[in-house]
Amino acid sequence: MRDRIRIAISALLVGLALAGCGGGGSVTPSLHGPGSQNVSTVRDDWPMYGHDARHTSVSVASISGSLKVAWRYDPQPIAGDSFGSSFNSIASVSGVYVHWDQYGSGVFSGGPSYDGISISGQRLWSYCEHRDFDEGHWASVFHSNVVFEDDGQGFLDENSGAVVKTPAKKWSTGYDLWGESIPDSSGLYSANTFLADGADLFVYSLDSTGAARWTQNQQKSTKYSQDQDGALVLSNGMLFYAANYSDPSPFATGIYALDAASGTKVAYRSTIPWSEMSADATNIYLVEQGPVLVARAQSDLHQVWSVGLSSSSYAAPVIVNGLVIIATGSGIEAHNTSNGSTAWTAAVPTAISPGLTGMAAAGGSNTLLVASNQSLYLLKLSNGTEVWHGKIAGVVGAIYNPVIVNDPARGAVVYVTDSRGVIALVPG
Repeated sequence: MRDRIRIAISALLVGLALAGCGGGGSVTPSLHGPGSQNVSTVRDDWPMYGHDARHTSVSVASISGSLKVAWRYDPQPIAGDSFGSSFNSIASVSGVYVHWDQYGSGVFSGGPSYDGISISGQRLWSYCEHRDFDEGHWASVFHSNVVFEDDGQGFLDENSGAVVKTPAKKWSTGYDLWGESIPDSSGLYSANTFLADGADLFVYSLDSTGAARWTQNQQKSTKYSQDQDGALVLSNGMLFYAANYSDPSPFATGIYALDAASGTKVAYRSTIPWSEMSADATNIYLVEQGPVLVARAQSDLHQVWSVGLSSSSYAAPVIVNGLVIIATGSGIEAHNTSNGSTAWTAAVPTAISPGLTGMAAAGGSNTLLVASNQSLYLLKLSNGTEVWHGKIAGVVGAIYNPVIVNDPARGAVVYVTDSRGVIALVPG
């Protein structure tokens, strides 16, 4: 994605660029006012990028004050290998799954790696792909399997890390597939965004066994062609795909609306997408060339409104309480979903680089958690004012990619990633 920028993430995470310096047990939170919903007994996992199939980045959890470190976990390479970087984590009430990479003396000595961690911070299992190119895509949890797609696609049993065999497909899954995935009760949705020695670029869906349901946008590209965006979002029975092709042959760059059951193209708009996408019940939201924040109708992808931005933003906007919240070079901006007007701004720097997210919302408390260098900020969703901030002990580099799990037995648990591993935090 975005000129294979994740190949440079290992270096990026050490000197992180800051602005201004599914499936599973997740639920898409409904909009609500303070005190109108008791969420303490609602299980809410974070099993994919952006929390849910609409990539809202909103948990039903409640976080109203300070957070403290419960534990940290640092992945350990296999004998003879060296640690590279940690990228991101997904989590549930029963475990945490971190994506990282390692390298050794040979081309296939290490590569993309995934660890299963207990909720108390103990390693349960570790898996190394033994491939050579990691872009840092987020894994997902689909029918009790951890699904990855970095230099190959695979299913791992979430409890043991054992490889789960899936039916043979007409494209190779053993190597050279890269992209994000969306797990849903209707199927798994993904795309291959880079052509090396394996399959060409395309979008696809799998059933619960891992068998192919459909493919779409099958390109006929030259080697090393790429989709520099490759964003997906699922809403109202439609899979929306934002493609920025380096070799648009035969499919053109733009945004596609595909029927989630069949893959049939329903709508298309020519534009140059730059960011991941998110959605509410009516629109999709993303940053397009300009840069501009754009709302497009899910019905036919026409532009509902657009707002110019001071700098690019690559993460999926947070969608909560009628707001579209993005990070820019000058801080955080909250816009009204109805017309794009500015609701509030906050001068809190956070990650704006491709592949990284800096925000997660706690819908139960109407607060926004922001990762900023080695600190966390908690803001009111109503007006962006600060509730709390604190420096997190023991951070290596900077923290990014916050996720929130609502555990009926423990309450809210926050997980953030730094350049060495994952840190768990709890209220207190």
